[in-house]
Amino acid sequence: MKDHTDEVTYFAAIEPDECRRLLRTRAVGRVAWTAPEGLMVMPVNYRLVGEHIVFHTGDGTLLSHLVEPTDVGFQIDDIQDDEAIGWSVLVRGRSGGVEGLETRSWMPDDRSVGIAITPQWLGGRIVSGRPDHH
Repeated sequence: MKDHTDEVTYFAAIEPDECRRLLRTRAVGRVAWTAPEGLMVMPVNYRLVGEHIVFHTGDGTLLSHLVEPTDVGFQIDDIQDDEAIGWSVLVRGRSGGVEGLETRSWMPDDRSVGIAITPQWLGGRIVSGRPDHH
């Protein structure tokens, strides 16, 4: 059995500027909000336009309702399960339309509804742990 007494485990905070930089390194994140049906968390492919997190969806989808101002959470991460190391970034903000922003969908289909998340708070954690391989 391996002795873990000399291994370091920590959850160190990531500063907001570094969180913004990390947001630019990914293409897929998860948006979370409270819909009439209850709590929702859905993956989206996104890009940063200025400080806004922007994604597109089809008309009439659950995500399309986020054109209306809604409190949302948005998360990206890079966690390597086998090593128990990585990072996670969380954005709390407000959703709305993309008026005034230059955007386009990544997808070739009819995802004509643009959603922009305006960050109000950014935070993150660097994760280093001990994998538990049971």
